[in-house]
Amino acid sequence: MTERIYLRHPTKDETVEVRAGFSWAAFLLGFVWALMKRMWLVGLLMLAADLAIGLIGFAGVTADVVSLGLSIAFALYCGVRGNQWYRRDLERKGYVVLSRT
Repeated sequence: MTERIYLRHPTKDETVEVRAGFSWAAFLLGFVWALMKRMWLVGLLMLAADLAIGLIGFAGVTADVVSLGLSIAFALYCGVRGNQWYRRDLERKGYVVLSRT
């Protein structure tokens, strides 16, 4: 069972649930996931990293394999760190942790 963290904004009547652990959405969707969560800077940085990794593939046949490996590694990294980035972004916006389950 995954741990869930509930955050609430003090002035808005809004509670957000953030799961702890691996984020499949961040792994599969990448920068689109970050933009959907309104994490603009994270989304732009993820897009820049994806483009840089993709440009490596144009260097040759061996670079294609390297680019694929880096792309998979970066997607895994985003999946592992995605929920932490989202929680931190919410806390910067003024949300307070209510409970952990």
